[in-house]
Amino acid sequence: MRRVTLPNGLRVVVEENHTTPVASVAVHYDVGFRAEDRSGMAHLFEHLMFQGAQGRDGDHFQHVESVGGFCNASTRQDYTDFYTVVPAEALDRVIAAEAGRMRAPKITERAIRTQTEVIREEILGKIRKPYGGFPWPRLSPVLFRDFANAHDGYGDHEALLGVTVDDCAGFFARHYGPGNAVLTVTGDVRTDRVLDVVSRTFGELPAAPVPERVSRWEPEPAGLVEGEHLDPMAPMPAFAIGHRVPDPAAGFGTHFAFAAVAAALTGGNRPRLRERLRRETGHTVTFSARTGLFDLLDARDPDMWVLTAIHPGELPAERVLAAVDAELESIARFGPTLEELARRRTSWTNTHHRAMDEPAQRVRALGRFEILFGDAGTADLLPGLCASVTAEDAAKAAATLRADSRALLTLVPGAAR
Repeated sequence: MRRVTLPNGLRVVVEENHTTPVASVAVHYDVGFRAEDRSGMAHLFEHLMFQGAQGRDGDHFQHVESVGGFCNASTRQDYTDFYTVVPAEALDRVIAAEAGRMRAPKITERAIRTQTEVIREEILGKIRKPYGGFPWPRLSPVLFRDFANAHDGYGDHEALLGVTVDDCAGFFARHYGPGNAVLTVTGDVRTDRVLDVVSRTFGELPAAPVPERVSRWEPEPAGLVEGEHLDPMAPMPAFAIGHRVPDPAAGFGTHFAFAAVAAALTGGNRPRLRERLRRETGHTVTFSARTGLFDLLDARDPDMWVLTAIHPGELPAERVLAAVDAELESIARFGPTLEELARRRTSWTNTHHRAMDEPAQRVRALGRFEILFGDAGTADLLPGLCASVTAEDAAKAAATLRADSRALLTLVPGAAR
C-alpha cells in the first residue's frame, strides 16, 4: 500500500491486488450529515454529484456503465463516499471522471428539484413499512440533543424544497475541495502509473480552504431519557435502547469489546436474551444489537451502542428490559464465556475477510479509515483487535451499559392506540 498527499491537499491511497482484472476507485469526502445545517443537504449533494461534471456529456452513471462498471455512494455521520468498480483497463477514464466532478459538478435548478423528489421517494420507501425508521433515525433525537447528532440526516423533504443553486455551490465550495478528500485506488493496477494519472487529473485541481474539523461531542444524558413512536403498520410492539460509546480515537479495541457484548446477547444459534425469555416466559423475542449507529468504527465521536427488541404484545416491554439488564449484569460480573468470545471472533473475522475480498468493500474500507482516523492500514488490523478482546474487556464494557444512562425508544403498534 502506498499513501501520498498531493500539493493541493488530496490524500491518495493505492493498493495493488492482481488476483482479478478489475480496479476500484473510491473518493471519500470529509463531510457527512453531522456537518449540515439543513436536514438532508449532505444526502442531496451525494445525489447531485452523479449528475456528472460540467463540460462532459452524460451523467456519472453513464460514464461508468459504458465501460462495464458499476458505482454507488453513501452518506454517513462524518463522511460521504463515492465508489466504483470497473475493468482494470478503464481505470484512467474513471479517475478522469472523478476529477471532473470534484472540479465542477453539474448543479442546476432542474437537477436539484429532481433529486429532491428522488430523496422524498427514498424517505417514503423507508418509513412506509413496518418498523420503518426504527431504530434510525428515530433513536438519535432521544439520546442526543445537539442538531448535528440528533437530526435525521437521511433528509427532510420540506427542508430541501427551498435549496437553491447558490446553496449547493456554497456547500460544494466548503466541503468538496481536494484537501477535504481521500482518493483510494485498489486492484489490478500499477502504483506508479496510478499516481502519474492522478497527478495529471486531480493534481491540476486548485487547492481550496479546508473546513476546520468540529467536535460533535455533547454531554451524556444525566439519567434515563425516553421517547415514543407510533407505527401504524407494525404488528408487534418494540423498543430500542441506545448507549454512548467511548471516542474511537482513544482506542479501537474498546469498540470491539462492546461488539462482543452485543454478540453474546443476540448473536449465534442460542443467544442469551432469546433463550432466557423463551425459557422464562415461553415467548419468542427478536433481538439485534451492534456497536455503531450504522457499523463498527464507522464514525467519529460520539457514536452509540444499539439494541432493539420486537416482542409479543402480551409480553410487557418492562419484562423484556429486565431480561436485558439481568444479562448485562451477568456479563459485567462474569464476562462472556470463552465459547461466546470464540464464536464472535470466528464469525466476525470470517465476515470481515469475505468483505475485504470484495473490490468495492475493500476500497471503501481503506478510504473510510483514512478519512476518519488518518490511516487506511487500520482496516487490516481489525481481525487482531477482534481476537484480542478478553472476557474482562467485555465485562468492563457491559458494566457501562446501565439502565440509568440509556436512551429508550418505545415503538407502539398502531393497533394498540
